[in-house]
Amino acid sequence: MARPIKETPIVYGKDAVRILKEIENPEPLSKERVEEIRKAGEWFERQPKRSYEEFFRK
Repeated sequence: MARPIKETPIVYGKDAVRILKEIENPEPLSKERVEEIRKAGEWFERQPKRSYEEFFRK
């Protein structure tokens, strides 16, 4: 049985301002990290398409 989901906390004050600044100005990813993510996506796309049952039957 699943556990209940907690409510999302509401952030006020300096923490709220800090979080908004981080959202507006994210740290750029390195070229190596971007390439790693792109290769993972390509690998994923090459995988055979299987249903949920087929995936877990093997």
